[in-house]
Amino acid sequence: MLKFMNDNDYHDVGVVGPRFTWCNNKVRSGRILERLDRCLLNSLALQNIQITVVRHLARVASNHRPIVLKLFEVSIKMRRYIKFEEVWLSFRTSVHIVAKGWKKNYIGDDMEVMNKKCKRNLNDLFYWSKNKMKDFSSEKEKLKAEILLLQEEEARNGWMDEENLWKLRSKVKGLNFILNCLNTWWKQRAKVKWVVEGDSNTKLFHAFANARRNANWISQVKKKDGLLTEDPREVEDVFFKFFQDKWKDRYYSLESWTEP
Repeated sequence: MLKFMNDNDYHDVGVVGPRFTWCNNKVRSGRILERLDRCLLNSLALQNIQITVVRHLARVASNHRPIVLKLFEVSIKMRRYIKFEEVWLSFRTSVHIVAKGWKKNYIGDDMEVMNKKCKRNLNDLFYWSKNKMKDFSSEKEKLKAEILLLQEEEARNGWMDEENLWKLRSKVKGLNFILNCLNTWWKQRAKVKWVVEGDSNTKLFHAFANARRNANWISQVKKKDGLLTEDPREVEDVFFKFFQDKWKDRYYSLESWTEP
């Protein structure tokens, strides 16, 4: 099954409900449970659909469970935390940004100063790279078109002068740099290591990242009254109240504690 999925670019998005989808309806040792039925999505579907959940329903009139594919449109904008990007190491500018930010003075003890410097540098790097990464896709297409024009001109003339040859080499070098950066960017989101680090397959890592998005999605939670909810706002509210209660201020008495 795994080979079939890999060969045909199919992904199993996971299920909610009982694991097995088929039963032979026999008893005792003769009873067999299997997952024969499943819903598979290809990379294009994962890319265009925001969140998908596959639900296994109750098996009543058949020995197969009904399967329902539910599509969620995420309307709630969750807070996103800034994380260090490996691709930043590809630019010398990032070193200057960190060096400049590190020289600034902050008030507090050593730990507070360290934390403030790291947070400030992380924010500076993030907003600097935001526009840089945004321009990469358009720059990639522009360089590919310019390289193609130079190569078509060479094919028509049967030769290429030195000036255009240097232009071609420069544009190929620039394109390879951009492709490598995009590959690193998607690889970090996919959280996978390719067999050989030199292999570049941005499309593959993009598919992994989209699959992880579905795997990380919490489709339902149990409320305090014991009922399950799939409403994204109610799911968020359950988690918020849980951690709010967990980390609320508590008062303790140390009167009966022994002296150290």
